[in-house]
Amino acid sequence: MVRSRVRTRREGHRFGGPLLFSVLVLLTACGGRSPRRPAPERVPTVARPLEVYDQLGMLAGPQEFPGVASFATLAGPADSTYVLFGLSLPSSALRFQRDGQGFVAEYTVALTFLRDTVRVKRLDERQVVRVSSFAETSRTDESIIFQAALTLAPGSYVVDVEARDAFSSRALLARDTLEVPSHTAPRRNIGMPVVVYAARGRGTTEGPPELTLNPRRTLPYGGNAPLVYLEAYDSAASIPVNLRVVDEHGAVLWQSQFPLQDGGGGVRHALVEVPPISLPLGRLWLELASAVDTQAVARSPLLVTISDQWMVANFEEMLQFLAYIAHAEELDSLRAGSTSQRRELWERFWSRRDPIPATPINEYREEFFERVRFTTDQFAEPARPGWQTDRGEVFIVLGAPDHEVQRQVRQSGVDAAPTAVPNALEWIYENAPGGRLELLFIDRAGFGRYELTSSSQQAFRAAARRLRPRPEGK
Repeated sequence: MVRSRVRTRREGHRFGGPLLFSVLVLLTACGGRSPRRPAPERVPTVARPLEVYDQLGMLAGPQEFPGVASFATLAGPADSTYVLFGLSLPSSALRFQRDGQGFVAEYTVALTFLRDTVRVKRLDERQVVRVSSFAETSRTDESIIFQAALTLAPGSYVVDVEARDAFSSRALLARDTLEVPSHTAPRRNIGMPVVVYAARGRGTTEGPPELTLNPRRTLPYGGNAPLVYLEAYDSAASIPVNLRVVDEHGAVLWQSQFPLQDGGGGVRHALVEVPPISLPLGRLWLELASAVDTQAVARSPLLVTISDQWMVANFEEMLQFLAYIAHAEELDSLRAGSTSQRRELWERFWSRRDPIPATPINEYREEFFERVRFTTDQFAEPARPGWQTDRGEVFIVLGAPDHEVQRQVRQSGVDAAPTAVPNALEWIYENAPGGRLELLFIDRAGFGRYELTSSSQQAFRAAARRLRPRPEGK
């Protein structure tokens, strides 16, 4: 079963941006698959989402085609099981062509299920994506979702996943193993928790539920509450279920018990809104269990992030980014606040910096995290990630310079005779706060570590102060 539609920016709610659905097939989140490798003991201060998705057992593509795919299972007709596949893509992964008043792109998705080297099922789909503006073609957030539902007999499968841009060589290619459970077996008569954007419960197992999946199981910090779709079957259907959220150490952050609505045909279901006030930044887990047997029988990851481009381990680490643009009082309030207070302070922090409050997204926040992403990629130096370098800080605060000039200066100062090899960079901002700004970075040791001179440091700090809104109440 495959279906598709497009959502505009105004309809979206991820990180202040839109969600453009090109293909909706029917899906759920993580399925009978276990992570390929153990999660690292410590999450880096800045982690690339594709690496995190891979560690959590999802399928992640390369940077040029940063798709994320995942599987889930729900009870199917008779003794079969629905295998739900979801693929999340940014529109920037595809090559768009002008088409009339807008732009069009195409991509293909192929799934091949093997059992004992024998192909038992194959799905081939070609999808068309249409957008009205050029800006939508370069979006880097989740903007396209593909969903599909297939029935399989319970058992172990090898699955080949292939998702390709139709007009370039960009692709996600992966082979994985998938355990398809029998939902009629003991202790499997409760389905897995499915993170969705929308859902309507079903009454029987004859047809798949109507879901709009969140394939990455990701939500923005301070954003809408995550929706979780639940099902139970047969004798367990009349028993309430326990849903809880735990962190990576197993500590329970939130839990509640829910009765399930009778669908009239052997399936009971519920759509649960998890209070976002309970969810900190980082990697979490949804666990579902029967009210009479509290041991978790189904588990699925849930990620709370600050950006589609980067993830941080916790709120304290996120404050390191904000230190470039925040007042000390703002950082102190965010650091000292409770979980609920932090969310309110977080929204207030960005709303004070929103250049166009009437629009559905905060342009300043989007640009800020895009600059963090760019500097981490472009300005890394020995022993320092790009966003922690002098060039990284300047770029995050002021953006790209209008001009960049390579220079040759002695290590002792700008006025000395030049060396034979350029060892300095000059960034020029024509319209910086306070007027034209010239900043000089020197690689004093010759190891590619560019640092601001004292005078440039002072000039930059003065410009940065002019950009910050006045502290509240002053």
